[in-house]
Amino acid sequence: MKSSSTYIITIDGTSGSGKTTISKSLAKKLSFNLLDSGKLYRSAGFVYSLSKESFSDMNSIKELISKITILSNTDSNEYEIFFENNKIDHLLYSEEVSECASIVSKIPEVRECMMKIQKQCVRGKGLIANGRDMGTEVFPEANLKLYVDASLDIRAKRRYEELKSKGENVNFENVYKSLQKRDESDTNRSISPLRVPNNAEIIDTTDLKPNAIVDKILNLYTITKN
Repeated sequence: MKSSSTYIITIDGTSGSGKTTISKSLAKKLSFNLLDSGKLYRSAGFVYSLSKESFSDMNSIKELISKITILSNTDSNEYEIFFENNKIDHLLYSEEVSECASIVSKIPEVRECMMKIQKQCVRGKGLIANGRDMGTEVFPEANLKLYVDASLDIRAKRRYEELKSKGENVNFENVYKSLQKRDESDTNRSISPLRVPNNAEIIDTTDLKPNAIVDKILNLYTITKN
């Protein structure tokens, strides 16, 4: 039984399934805070990219990660990320940071620190937590758990079009193989593997538009809220 008065919605699922788009729309419609755990782990990757030599022992890791703080943006409802009191959201999407995030997410001490930060987000009217272990590990007590998925082909097409729209020179086959590899890594990793949370509502976004998905979730919210 959840002791907090904050209503928690967790959205777990595969890469490219639409979790971020759905989460942002829900946060605006419900005026809930939005936690993107992937971005949070990217921030740990960013810190690692600056100070790899300091990630040598548990104390130094915890000292560095403790300099990461979060603050909810009142306009977007999203938690923004700061390191040593400087906003770093715009610095978290390089290939180097992505690779570093993959490395540090396997370090138990980093996950322990990230867990504490994520728990701090349970405040106010409600929280939408988007990630890969939100309903299974971080917020198993959530009021509403969702698992979002779509066919690999559709997810690859979405990611391909997204990257093209940003002006990147990409190859569809490479995007497809990258997502396939990501799926295998996420589901087979030893720490917090991607899986469907207990009592989760499974939503297949392959043939559904974002608005239809959000409407469906809002109906589920209304039912569980009452």
